[in-house]
Amino acid sequence: MKVMRNRAAKTLTFSNPGSTATLLVAFEMDKATPNKTPMASGVTLKKTGAGLLPKGNRHAELVGSFLYLSTTTRPDLAFAVGVLSRFMSCQEEDHMRASKRASRYMRETSRLGVVYGGSKPLQEFVDADWAGDMDGRRSTTGFVLTCNGGPIAWASKRQSTVATWTAEPENVAAAMATKEALCLRKLRSALGVDGGAMAMGEENQSCLALVNNPEATGRTKHVDVAYNMVRDYQARGDVAFCFLPSAEMPADGLTKPLPSSAFTAFRAAIGVGNDLVAAERSAGPGDPLLGEC
Repeated sequence: MKVMRNRAAKTLTFSNPGSTATLLVAFEMDKATPNKTPMASGVTLKKTGAGLLPKGNRHAELVGSFLYLSTTTRPDLAFAVGVLSRFMSCQEEDHMRASKRASRYMRETSRLGVVYGGSKPLQEFVDADWAGDMDGRRSTTGFVLTCNGGPIAWASKRQSTVATWTAEPENVAAAMATKEALCLRKLRSALGVDGGAMAMGEENQSCLALVNNPEATGRTKHVDVAYNMVRDYQARGDVAFCFLPSAEMPADGLTKPLPSSAFTAFRAAIGVGNDLVAAERSAGPGDPLLGEC
């Protein structure tokens, strides 16, 4: 892992350009045409049983390499990797094409990483895509927790149950994000830091109504009791959910493929950026404000 410090801007950038370059060479994608996004907007992969890849193919190895990057310095890959990893037991040509598109995106952005700097408070953003999985019609949870402008925890994960209306997967996602927030609050408390209730951004008004309404209705009784824990922690002051419009929701790119402009905005919002080569060139050779750790 490469760490770049910009003393003038007071930022730290963590990236994996070496691992990315090695990956592209190993899978003969180092000269492929670059892409702006890891997955095309509107694409829905599924299991068809047709066009199965031959035995001995390296598709699973490629997706595993992406998985390492997506959990260390590239949260912008998390959704695409999550989708691709669902087809390891039934690998088809369409899935390989999608993986190659992600490889071309990595060639375009090989030197990007997560950037930390400034004094932005600890905050979390949570979103869910309703019934986006074409095989089982399950929804996808996406959340990202940021501190000082950079991501410190994130996830893009298919939910274990099928939701019957839009607020249900949002509530499930809110529960998962709340658990992550509580773990971090305990850590901060052990370090003697108490920042108050964790700010939680949510775009679904029905979900916010469920979080704030202590009474269940006939329509919500089927929602598992475990998800009501969100209400309890909201009432205790451990988390504080607030409405955030869809256009301003950083977690949107963790639940669905986005068009190029929206994806670029998502990447910047979650703290992925700072092309290190560009930073070094703009600083000039021997500039003392830039250095590697």
